[in-house]
Amino acid sequence: MDVVQTGAQRVQGGWLATMPRAARQQVLALAEPVRLPGGTEVIREGDRAHRIGIVLEGRVALQLHIPGRGQATIQTAEAGDVIGLSAIVPPHRATMSVTALEDIELLQIDAEVLRRAFAEDCELTAAVYFAVARELMRRLTTTQEMLLDLQT
Repeated sequence: MDVVQTGAQRVQGGWLATMPRAARQQVLALAEPVRLPGGTEVIREGDRAHRIGIVLEGRVALQLHIPGRGQATIQTAEAGDVIGLSAIVPPHRATMSVTALEDIELLQIDAEVLRRAFAEDCELTAAVYFAVARELMRRLTTTQEMLLDLQT
């Protein structure tokens, strides 16, 4: 638990910061720290999504498979960012791949455990889903800006 608490202090400005303190603490209580080497495919597009991750250290590429072109990096995520949101949104299938661009440290949360916590606590559910909606809107805006830049 001490390592998780240390991790929480390192992501104060990230995705977790958009949640009320009580919800943030509940989410962190479910998290486990994980270190992965650069080049690791953390999530594979189309696979069943089992975990949410919060990047503590390093950067990951968010990638889509484009027919005829292969993997294309759409965005990168770094300290404080969340990955694997598909794990809590039905049908629980990864909508993109995530690959470590360098050695990374994550806080990983088992999505099934988190979904069970949602069933017991409506305030936690609302707080997490509000944070998820904010993150998805941020990513959508970033992607729209990137597409507009391609047109010019």
